[in-house]
Amino acid sequence: MVKLERVIASAPAKVNLALRVGGIRQDGFHPLDTVFEALDLFDDVTATPAAELSMEITGIGADLPCDHTNLVLQAAQLLQRVTGTTRGAHLSVTKRIPVAGGMAGGSADAAATLVALNALWELGLSTEELMELGAQLGSDVPFALQGSVARGTSRGEALEAIKPGAMHGWVLLTNPVGLSTPAVFRKFDDLSPDVGEPTSTQDLCRAVEGDDLAKIGQLLANDLEAPAFALRPDLAEIIVALQTVGHGVVLSGSGPTIAVLCKISQLESLSAELANAFPELSVVSAVGPTAGAHIRQQN
Repeated sequence: MVKLERVIASAPAKVNLALRVGGIRQDGFHPLDTVFEALDLFDDVTATPAAELSMEITGIGADLPCDHTNLVLQAAQLLQRVTGTTRGAHLSVTKRIPVAGGMAGGSADAAATLVALNALWELGLSTEELMELGAQLGSDVPFALQGSVARGTSRGEALEAIKPGAMHGWVLLTNPVGLSTPAVFRKFDDLSPDVGEPTSTQDLCRAVEGDDLAKIGQLLANDLEAPAFALRPDLAEIIVALQTVGHGVVLSGSGPTIAVLCKISQLESLSAELANAFPELSVVSAVGPTAGAHIRQQN
């Protein structure tokens, strides 16, 4: 068999249609009940053979660290430990997903790395096995591997696939100033010290199985909005200004990206309208759901 010289894998950004959060557990994590949707905004990881592990980043995250703190190298090292392979690789990451924007770009990069190296190193691991490994790297990594739409419980890594009844348009307002996920969760604990189990997303899951965007929009929810707004009052002002736009608006993940749900036919006009209304922000349009991490090219 001819050994591969290059594998390019892509993984999608995500938006949380709902992110319901419970009180902190003894293990330090918060129980979640969330609904993920994968969007057609992808980061790519190109893996080529090398003696050791190394990485580089181009695109919007070019200034991010390329050491062991990056999930890309952590994913590669995890594969080495679990499989016993001694092969190395150079990993070139092309970033299009906003950094520290609540859209799981780091998790997407980890997912793409697992897929790329599984092929390059001829490991033969199944998607289910990769998802189990991904859960060790971060709660959003299994969904980045699975894609489409899913309900996530526990830490968000326990996934139940949802069959969507329609495609969705999203206009994403990304912010030049990021927001720390740990800081948002700490503020959540301060604001909600007595919260119990997270609110169920069952009604939203049923709505997503239909094609009524207005109904879906009414059920968009994020329990991290209040703590994020406490840290960043400017985000609350943007959300208020968007209440009559599209079919619904929600903070994505821990923020600061704000997502507006709309018909796909509205994407172009709504994107132009919001770019004009919020010149200090970057406006990106996307369609979901889309596939999870996958090989785009190999040779």
